[in-house]
Amino acid sequence: MFSHAPGLPVSAHSVLDMVPQLAGQSAAAALRETMEVAQAADDLGYRRFWVAEHHGVRGFGSAAPGVLAAVLAARTDRIRLGSGGVLLGNHQPLLIAEQFAALAAAYPSRIDVGVSEGAVSHPSTAAALGWGSGNREGFPQRLDELCRYLHDGLPGRTPVGDVRLALAGLPPPVFVLANRPATAQLAAVRGLPIFLTASETTVAAAAAYKDNFAPTGPIAKPYLGVSVGVVAADTDEEALDRLAEYVRVKHRLGTASVRATPAELLELLAPPLTGRERGRAERLVDDPGHVVGSRATVAAGLGSLAARTGADEIMLAPLAYDGLVRSSILRTVATGLTRAIRSVTRPAPHFVATA
Repeated sequence: MFSHAPGLPVSAHSVLDMVPQLAGQSAAAALRETMEVAQAADDLGYRRFWVAEHHGVRGFGSAAPGVLAAVLAARTDRIRLGSGGVLLGNHQPLLIAEQFAALAAAYPSRIDVGVSEGAVSHPSTAAALGWGSGNREGFPQRLDELCRYLHDGLPGRTPVGDVRLALAGLPPPVFVLANRPATAQLAAVRGLPIFLTASETTVAAAAAYKDNFAPTGPIAKPYLGVSVGVVAADTDEEALDRLAEYVRVKHRLGTASVRATPAELLELLAPPLTGRERGRAERLVDDPGHVVGSRATVAAGLGSLAARTGADEIMLAPLAYDGLVRSSILRTVATGLTRAIRSVTRPAPHFVATA
């Protein structure tokens, strides 16, 4: 369906982070690690660094992507920051428009707004966020409202009803995050750029997007990104070991009681890797949502993904709880893609606690 293309350079790759936080790790330490990963991505020449929105998921601290993007933008130099993505069912579009308009004013040409129709999985958390049965069905309307606030609220433009956007300026681009062809088509007819989650349906969703794209929005031609989980190391076996460790921790945190104490969680995480956990990791190696292996293996896998989908950009989700390992994965990928690595001397963070 799509013609073969060579692997994309590092500058056409981006990063998605979930701010992993292990049992016993302080919030400050988890945030500091994500900050260091963002700085590494910036130095390595990656295009953007997005933070996902997760609520009520043990082990991930990315509940407020707009706030986190502001923190990360202050500690990086070039890379674009944004949300991957804001769950529009959780928020009023005007609030998101105002938050990201303020960010775009503070960091011109460095802010993105990635939005998703995804839902919150935990019932109690969903209720606390006001997530109702009509939120998913209202995604197209909320998306249109967000875009109108960002674009029609500009100086010299007609306001949306009687509402004017605070701190309106050059609007940050809006991306739609999708995992199915219907959402891809929704973005296409609105002329919006899109990121797909790598899966069995990615090629179909990419075709739906490109076939239905209409230049009615902010871009004149389709722009397609694909996100994928990545583990890279010096050898394929080492990469599999890293993935198995990630699977071990994620599975055990996910199956723990919601009332488990930090001490109980630490005890749960202590036993060594089981054969069943190793088997889960081995199966993921062949899953279309994962690229795992040495720098050469990963470079080939990412190139194949770009060729199959016709992607303009690949977004990497480095699968590790340890920030040093996430940075190492990004560095290994960059080396495999033969991109020169920059080194920038940075002052120590002054506004994040060192606890």
